[in-house]
Amino acid sequence: MFGDEDDDDVMGEPSFELRLRDGEPQVSGCYFMHPVLQVAEAGWDPGQGDRLLVTADDGSRWFADHVDRTGTSNVRLQKLVE
Repeated sequence: MFGDEDDDDVMGEPSFELRLRDGEPQVSGCYFMHPVLQVAEAGWDPGQGDRLLVTADDGSRWFADHVDRTGTSNVRLQKLVE
């Protein structure tokens, strides 16, 4: 029923996301990624006030632009190319 060829099918697009409440990280999650990532550190970019910078528990760095600091929002993080 399920052969090796099914392992190559992707159920969705890989993403790393973070939920914020009033600019403070609440919970993170990743979808269709292995290993699973969690936020180790998050902070605002001092040079760009609406950019959130995130370091994952594996040491990789991520960001999200145009993030509100008020209310509740979910942001999709993008991998930072250094």
